[in-house]
Amino acid sequence: MINFFIRIRNPFSHKFVNLWSRTFKTLFKNKFIELEFYRDSSLLACTIDWTVRQSHAGLNLELGIAGCCLNFTFYDSRHWNHAAGRYELYNE
Repeated sequence: MINFFIRIRNPFSHKFVNLWSRTFKTLFKNKFIELEFYRDSSLLACTIDWTVRQSHAGLNLELGIAGCCLNFTFYDSRHWNHAAGRYELYNE
């Protein structure tokens, strides 16, 4: 897991408005792309998350300035089974 996160927020605002959000299937089995555009109280935001071996693992990128934020997520739709060390098998 790799995380990089920086955010400067307006301490006098708690605004969050989702302006646009879409999910898209990909050519890969169990993989999806999610795009989101929203307004919040961030003056500056930059996030990079890369996760593996957990539920909905994948890449998450977020950029925001002056309250306008864009979020891109490429993720796996399956849930991780920690005891078995693999994704859940629902057809068992």
